[in-house]
Amino acid sequence: MAETRPFKPSWLDSLMDWVSALKIASPLFYILLYVACVLVIHLALWFEGRLDWGMLDSYIFFDVIWFPLGLGYVHYMERVAQRSIAEIRPALSVSDSEFESIRYRFTTLPFWPILIITVLGFIFGMLLAFQSGSTDSISSILWAGLSGLGYTFLPIWLYAAYRHVSQIDDLYTKVKKLNLFNLQPLYGLARVAMVVGIFLVLLVNINFLSETYFGSVTQTPEMIVTLSMIGITAAVAVFVIPVLGIHRKIEKDKTNLLAENAEQIESLRGDIQSDMEGRNFKNIDGLEKGLSALLKVRESITAIPTWPWSPGTFGKFASAIVLPLIVWLLQRVMTPFFAVP
Repeated sequence: MAETRPFKPSWLDSLMDWVSALKIASPLFYILLYVACVLVIHLALWFEGRLDWGMLDSYIFFDVIWFPLGLGYVHYMERVAQRSIAEIRPALSVSDSEFESIRYRFTTLPFWPILIITVLGFIFGMLLAFQSGSTDSISSILWAGLSGLGYTFLPIWLYAAYRHVSQIDDLYTKVKKLNLFNLQPLYGLARVAMVVGIFLVLLVNINFLSETYFGSVTQTPEMIVTLSMIGITAAVAVFVIPVLGIHRKIEKDKTNLLAENAEQIESLRGDIQSDMEGRNFKNIDGLEKGLSALLKVRESITAIPTWPWSPGTFGKFASAIVLPLIVWLLQRVMTPFFAVP
């Protein structure tokens, strides 16, 4: 047991297990958590008379999103990780006990790092609130507390994402023998990398919307663009770099298989040529069928993808990146035509 459970699970793992056991879907739980965060701050503002009843502060919707979004996405990422590690099991050349240890490390967050990040992140968020003077009322304290939780759960997400991404390449190295005609077991780990990359793009988009349209003035336009480019670059790196090793291995095995097939085709072609020259036509029909079969095999080998991405994965990731860029460009182009004189 000590080998398969090398560290104590975090409090966050217990929380995610509790959420998963609820009678409602996990995504719905986190949506309701977000709505509750927004509602409780607005209720306090309405009771204190800082906002007219029924009026909404658009900035609150973005300022408190980091807590439920970070927590919910960690949960989603861990569920993808659990599915992916189960999918790759047939391709790993390890014993059952070794696999259980690998699975535990890949799907469980260690106790102490998560606790330390939780405490430090919350303290940092509250200190920022106190320094800004946002603690003169119940609504301000609630707002500061819920907003400050973002400084806890975004670092937790970054830590969890780093743990997954840093283990993906090592897991691929444990795949000793590839079946190029069945790469399905390899797709799951690449899906984890995609999930991490898409969240980075999501952070960039939320920051852009918050700073551009919904009242936050903490960043200059140049800073917004710089952060967006950094986030998108990091997302692409996270999506590609962890699978480079297995990509090279698939590419090498595919090249070797094509070379072997080419030798077989050349050998059969030589037999046909020899029979043709000797006017020995009794084997020609069989040899031609064999050559046709080898050529079809070559076509199937050539069609094998060298990246461990399931069909549509690259398209989904590219869409997550390209669509926000198109929206941003349209916004930059169209704004002058709708500017108020």
